[in-house]
Amino acid sequence: MTDTTQHQAPRVTPERIDALMATMRYTTTRTPNSASTTATASLPWGYVVATASSGCLDSGSFDEATSRKLAIAEAAKKAREALWDREAYRISYELAHQGGEGA
Repeated sequence: MTDTTQHQAPRVTPERIDALMATMRYTTTRTPNSASTTATASLPWGYVVATASSGCLDSGSFDEATSRKLAIAEAAKKAREALWDREAYRISYELAHQGGEGA
């Protein structure tokens, strides 16, 4: 969804980013023999938008549920930021190729 009201150029909207974020899927993996968890944020068709990790210095106080929660939160933050750039690229590409012309 792009906003083209009042003869403005198409642009990425917060609503578009929110809609994409609502479809984001998260997977987590704990690194074996460590106090570290990695989260991956992907779109429904499998495109990886962002990854993030969470860890603990003291493996004795490592809590896997907390580590997953923190890694997912960071992956979501990174994914939201990345989607702005990717959607802007998509719009600029579509505009450049309107009318059958372009690279």
